[in-house]
Amino acid sequence: MSSPEPPAPSLPPSVPPRDGRVPQYLVLVACASALTALYFSRVFATGEMFSARDSLYVYLPAFHYWREAVLGGRIPEWLTLDGFGQPFAGTLVVAPFHPSKLLYLLLSLNHAFNANILLCFPVALLGMYALTRLWEVPRPGAFLAGMAYAFSGYLVCITNNLCYLMAAATVPWALWATERQLRAPGAGRLLLAGLVLALVLLAGDVQAFCVTYGLVVLLALSSPVESRRARLVSVLGVLGVGTLLASPQLFSSAALMGTAQAGGRTLDIAQEYAVHPLRLLEPLLGAYLELPDERPDVTLAIVTKLAPSGYASFWVGSLYLGVPVLLLAGVAAWLNRRSRRLWFWGGVWLFVLGLSLGPVLPLYEALYTWVPPWRVFRYPTKLVPFLGLGVCFLAALGWKHVFEGEGRRVFLRLAAAVGVGCLVLIVGESLGRGFTALLLVPRWPEMPGELRELLSRQFVLVSGVALVSAVLCVGGVLWTRGSAGVLLVTQFVSGFVVGFGSYELLTPEVLSTPPPFAEHILSQPREDSRVPIRVASHYDVAGVTSLIPGMDARQWRTLVAAQTLMPDTPGLWGMESADGTLPATSRRVRAVVWDVTPWFLERAPLFSVAYSVHPLVEWQALEAAGKKNAVTDRSIKAVLVEHPGVLPRVFLANARCVASYEAAMPGLADPLVRAGQVALVECGEGGAGLASGDTSPVGGQVKVERYEAETLDFEVESPRDAVLIVNDAWFPGWTAMVDGVETPILPANVAVRAVPVKAGRHRVTLTYRDVAARWGLGVSAMTFLGLLGFAVVRRPREAS
Repeated sequence: MSSPEPPAPSLPPSVPPRDGRVPQYLVLVACASALTALYFSRVFATGEMFSARDSLYVYLPAFHYWREAVLGGRIPEWLTLDGFGQPFAGTLVVAPFHPSKLLYLLLSLNHAFNANILLCFPVALLGMYALTRLWEVPRPGAFLAGMAYAFSGYLVCITNNLCYLMAAATVPWALWATERQLRAPGAGRLLLAGLVLALVLLAGDVQAFCVTYGLVVLLALSSPVESRRARLVSVLGVLGVGTLLASPQLFSSAALMGTAQAGGRTLDIAQEYAVHPLRLLEPLLGAYLELPDERPDVTLAIVTKLAPSGYASFWVGSLYLGVPVLLLAGVAAWLNRRSRRLWFWGGVWLFVLGLSLGPVLPLYEALYTWVPPWRVFRYPTKLVPFLGLGVCFLAALGWKHVFEGEGRRVFLRLAAAVGVGCLVLIVGESLGRGFTALLLVPRWPEMPGELRELLSRQFVLVSGVALVSAVLCVGGVLWTRGSAGVLLVTQFVSGFVVGFGSYELLTPEVLSTPPPFAEHILSQPREDSRVPIRVASHYDVAGVTSLIPGMDARQWRTLVAAQTLMPDTPGLWGMESADGTLPATSRRVRAVVWDVTPWFLERAPLFSVAYSVHPLVEWQALEAAGKKNAVTDRSIKAVLVEHPGVLPRVFLANARCVASYEAAMPGLADPLVRAGQVALVECGEGGAGLASGDTSPVGGQVKVERYEAETLDFEVESPRDAVLIVNDAWFPGWTAMVDGVETPILPANVAVRAVPVKAGRHRVTLTYRDVAARWGLGVSAMTFLGLLGFAVVRRPREAS
């Protein structure tokens, strides 16, 4: 955040509004909310809900799970719907401690989810407004900066991944609160700064939390020398309080470090979803490689052939910022080109830009190699909102120069240059296919002519919008009386036009209406309705080539994802997914499911997976392995496969001791293990003498008395000493009581639980308690209450 090193102004005292006038902050909130409603008017016009990618894959099932648990009278500590189960608090991306969860208790699931997403945009706008106002930016300029940030391409597109949207919306507020504390320290301001900083992590984005920590430190380092030491001390206080307030999430995540495995497990995985250099014009023009109305296989071809991301799509479809905000940022950069602070922050943003490009530059690899904590992060495109924040802040300073200083002429020159450049791009593409022929065709010589024409039209369209925006900026600044309004309207309207269709909606009926595959599974008789059905999916919607006439291509793709039970959608209809999509999935579970061939052909029934969905091309191999074709959907070329010989969720088996889960992996192919007669148990010292060598069926009986997320209760009758296998993920935090006596829970069959039982009848109870989360909540509560009490006590003294 560059500036010409102005003196740090003191914050003006709050002045009560004049009689009869609406308080200014209410006007700002109303304007921000109205713009959000206008930008996302399709949500209100159609009554549909946000549904793109992870919205349906992860968030809606997880929030449905949380909502049902809390309304049923329990606080969920164990999440059953993914990867054989995992700690709910450790599943960072579902924001288990964020206050937005209250929405899901007050509204229906789809309305709460829409409200959760939509509230992020006025929050982001007002946060950017408040931040830039600290540097005495005029209100219209601060509002434009907030509007450009809130409705940037990244934030609009990341409605498909709520935790990153909430974090990006909170970051400006964290910087604002920290800067206020640095300028005028106080207990109340310290508490506020720490609280907002903690909310970045509680939103579910640990990378944004760490980067914001870095920016907070840089705020102090970029201050004048004479105040730097005091500001650094104050910053340490903010970081300390923020860390303590975020303790529930930090403690829960730290407790999983030896058990779960997330983040960039290799450099290649860490650098997936990087910003491709071919997209570097998008902040100015908008998305020109995104064709949302086309079939998923077209998007897959564009991404893999032209701008590879490591996946079948881009992390976000647009990086748009807008012509007005970029012109204003250019004015500030040019007029402050001799400012040390500009060069300091410019170096920071260039560093972030280099990281966001991933494998294009060696920067990300160097950081991954030499800074081990960075390895928990992945997807370099997630750094883009910080670049947008820096540009928007710089644009706010540029507004000051244009309307209060000598920047008007520089602005007009830049606008003219951008307009001429856009005109050249339009003419060159229209007459000679300059963009497609020079940049796209060399990367994909066999590109179909129809697709080349579509991309060419898209490029001309977004270039035309940028040209009109540049012309309006020139006219607006020349028209002195209404120039501020013209820039504000141009920024919003251009973003609305370019971003139309950047977000995806779907009817909320999908939440309550199981698709055909799910309906078939739920209609089958089962032994105990209290034990959820576990399923898996190996289908990828990126390969879908069919469309339903009249239906949006992305809506069809989302419906196909629900039909094929992709990742955690089964949770919407009371089932569980074995896929291990969420970050707190046990590394043991990942070891079992990672190699998909043995997983689906051999191992799935061993772990109580009754059904799985596959593309039709895989059916021949599945049939050869003895699987049954339950249902075929030829419209999407998918097959629902039933796995014969599936083991129950709880059963008795003979123990065969192994040293580690790595040593147990080959044994999963043993017919005795697959039949449930033998279990591979990591006996250790606590299980000495478990292995009797007997491999005949144990027999006996296991009766389920209670099967809830955090509490499992069984009546067990065993004819001889054996182990009770519970086919849910082994994790620290689970305890077992056999007839009231605590008994160790041992890892079995690589990933699940084994409880030793003696011959005879027994009552076995397993309970889960997230001790780390409970300690974290205690630390956070004490920190909050302590600082709040201190602030209340100090306030009268300061006033006196």
